[in-house]
Amino acid sequence: MNKYAIVKDGVVINVIEYEEQPSTPPSGFEAGHVAIQTDKVSTGWIYANGQFTDPNPPEVVEMPAPKSLTDIILADPTELVKLKQALGIL
Repeated sequence: MNKYAIVKDGVVINVIEYEEQPSTPPSGFEAGHVAIQTDKVSTGWIYANGQFTDPNPPEVVEMPAPKSLTDIILADPTELVKLKQALGIL
């Protein structure tokens, strides 16, 4: 089975699996709908110039570099006590 985006007026309105390339318009849809094979789209995506675009791309959030356990303990020695308690070695 292949996934197909059902597109009307440049917007993905549905994503359906078909065994074969569906007709245009796909069965059950009115004129103006087309089925385009794709794997990674969702309803609401835009289709233009042969490309799908997510209108709401995920926001990239910068994360600070993780600290090593040694750095955490050196910055606050009470963290060593908490770690030993969590491991049940106190």
